[in-house]
Amino acid sequence: MSDAASLADWTPKYESWREKALPMIQEGKTKEAFGSYPWFRTEGDPFARLDKPAGEARFALITTGGYSISGEQEPMRPIPNFGGDTPQVREIPVDVDPSKLVIHHPGYDHRFAKEDHNVNLPLDRLREMAERGEIGSVAEATHVLMGLVVDVAPLLNETIPALADRLRSDGVDAVLLVPS
Repeated sequence: MSDAASLADWTPKYESWREKALPMIQEGKTKEAFGSYPWFRTEGDPFARLDKPAGEARFALITTGGYSISGEQEPMRPIPNFGGDTPQVREIPVDVDPSKLVIHHPGYDHRFAKEDHNVNLPLDRLREMAERGEIGSVAEATHVLMGLVVDVAPLLNETIPALADRLRSDGVDAVLLVPS
């Protein structure tokens, strides 16, 4: 089944869940509400083999850590997307001053990421790999999303195709996805 067919099958399940879950969430029963969330499933292998050695490939990073740059970017919405809104994306330059990074994601403990942003935004590790020749180069920008995307339709139909276009235009050969 294609992603489009899977999405068509998933959408009524999501809408039914949302109708039941929103009142529960408003009552503070978030864990109970998400206990019956209809997870989207896709068929096939999401991975592709590189057509060149990693040492010649340009790599990009996508994280769902919910970061923005303090004083330069709007904060990420720290609430799940229930109404079909397109997920927000922030571009973080790979040479960003880490002290300017702010995490807006309420769905994970930030302690370790605040101690070392490389936990879920491994910019230093990628640069080091490029310096050692293990990878060819690193894209100029990292793409940051908020990991709380409960309505996957806008993610699949709008956000991912737009990100893919950006990455292609930057000559990216491989993307590392770091979920948070």
